[in-house]
Amino acid sequence: ALASKGAQCVITVRNVEKGNAVKADLEAKLKEEGVSAKDIAVMKMDNCDFESVRTFAEDFKKQYDRLDIVCNNAGVMGLDVQMTKDGYDIQIQTNHLSHFLMTARLWPLLKSTAEKYGDVTLTQVSSGASEKGKPTVDASNLNNPHPSHGILLYLAPYVLGGSTGHWARYGQSKLANVLFANELQKRLAAAGLGEKMKSTSCHPGLAATNLQITTQKGGGMKDGAGYQKSGQSCADGSLPLVMAVAHPTLCEGGAYYGPSEGRTGAPVKTKNENPMAYNEAVMKALWEASEKAVGEEFKL
Repeated sequence: ALASKGAQCVITVRNVEKGNAVKADLEAKLKEEGVSAKDIAVMKMDNCDFESVRTFAEDFKKQYDRLDIVCNNAGVMGLDVQMTKDGYDIQIQTNHLSHFLMTARLWPLLKSTAEKYGDVTLTQVSSGASEKGKPTVDASNLNNPHPSHGILLYLAPYVLGGSTGHWARYGQSKLANVLFANELQKRLAAAGLGEKMKSTSCHPGLAATNLQITTQKGGGMKDGAGYQKSGQSCADGSLPLVMAVAHPTLCEGGAYYGPSEGRTGAPVKTKNENPMAYNEAVMKALWEASEKAVGEEFKL
């Protein structure tokens, strides 16, 4: 969608060969639609490896002199406890910590772009799992194998499969996306950048992608393919993300976007139903815990 409107798009991937296949597929579809788009670039970045994130950021800054839109969309779901080489559970590192680090490393370029062109937007792609069952973020221990949550999350293994721990850790990582976006927006305003930069968050509803199948293979879901049938297409699932970074009138700093019917429907500006998503003490605590985890200060 962004490429079709003239954006120079860069996609980050763990596997460059797979990334090039996605690039070819997207460019073929754009050509079929008669759109003259810029080449899509593929760059390697593994969210399970902080050093890979740092290398990507440095390579990106060498190749590009501006960055207008960031879509932090990488995610894994409902997996067993697995520690990365950096010592963090795979869900919190892939879904949040590496996005935090990448954004911090690219911040000088984002800020200079905003100062020169005046319209930079970042979005963190969350999930309905940030709300359902009222998960929490344990900022004192991001590796907590079973962060606290509301009573309804105990039903997840019966509805989806896996264990409550699978989904409590996933919910934590997805709530972290919204908390990061909201704290970033707060800090943008405090730094006097609120007129030139926006930080948003969004969720795709239930979009039928490889995510559900991967979760099933990892033991976290009993019927990924069956679950997909109550959702919408990958393309429709991307619409709240597009709205969150590029809508000419509805893109608003601090806002949250998702499908109108929850799992499906047209994209709308909405509100995260988990009260913790707007808890300023938790927002600040997560930011500080994230700085400690990645070993870098993120100053605006």
